[in-house]
Amino acid sequence: MRLMGPAAVALLLAVPGTATADIKRHRTVPEAFWGQWTLVDQPCGQDGRLALAITGSSYTHPEATCAILWVDETAGRTGSIYSAHMRCTADVGASPSAANLILLARDGDVVALGGDFQSLRNYRRCPAERQPAPATE
Repeated sequence: MRLMGPAAVALLLAVPGTATADIKRHRTVPEAFWGQWTLVDQPCGQDGRLALAITGSSYTHPEATCAILWVDETAGRTGSIYSAHMRCTADVGASPSAANLILLARDGDVVALGGDFQSLRNYRRCPAERQPAPATE
């Protein structure tokens, strides 16, 4: 009977544990990421180029336009990690392709975006363009 305790401990140590991550699936990108973004070291709308644009259901950059299919949220060490699963089209008439976009909130209006963790780059939010005030009579 004395061997039961150590044998049980040895058995528990020998059986590999399985790690599971809680993943929440969302239909849209969280509002905190909506807007137009540019690399932190570049001015917004430099040389007439479009900044990255993110809405709840789309992601647009100079090379492609993407429809967000769903967004996974996973807990990370410094906050939530979002992964947008998308269907992108590069040119009119081109076949759409699958793509992923990782979204991480940083300080203030800065986010890290990239197709994978090795390609993450920091972007800052561009100010919203003012809409002209409605004419009054």
